[in-house]
Amino acid sequence: MFSTLFNFVLKPGSTINQVMQERKLKLAFIGYCVGAFSIVLAHALTSQTSLAGFILRFLFILFFNVCISFFFAATAHLFLELTTGRGRAAGLFVLLGLSEFAKTLLVAFSLIALNIPALHSCKGLAAFVVLLLQLFFVLYMMKHAYGLNKKMTFLALVISFVPSIICFFATIFILISAIVWLIFA
Repeated sequence: MFSTLFNFVLKPGSTINQVMQERKLKLAFIGYCVGAFSIVLAHALTSQTSLAGFILRFLFILFFNVCISFFFAATAHLFLELTTGRGRAAGLFVLLGLSEFAKTLLVAFSLIALNIPALHSCKGLAAFVVLLLQLFFVLYMMKHAYGLNKKMTFLALVISFVPSIICFFATIFILISAIVWLIFA
């Protein structure tokens, strides 16, 4: 696992293709766990959080990240299969898991913000910058994995991401509505 991460830093193009072919799901889930843990730890460093709240927030964010990535990989696979004939959903799911390692920068910013109080009010901007960095990282990996131009890669990302978000929130809304209906019916 660590050799794959080190190879990714040294030879990103060949490592992306290797990860897409081998579909290292274990590495992807470690990436999702690291991303969720980084978000929760960054929040806990700047505010008081109980252990139970920390664990529940971690599980919720992990579930959210995995579900969004699953929906995204499925819709991106469909789009890429229809347009280029080269869709690999499992490999894309692994690449999205690798992109979660970018969220460790939130922990670094939170540690810096603890020592420089003026930066504490810029937490939202830092989160936006990290998410933007993660987006560019996903675009870079998709471009190398599928051999697409930048415009086609961005189009695949947008067309895939919007339905993924809509499906996920619609599922949550339906689930909450069903629970409320069961309680009050």
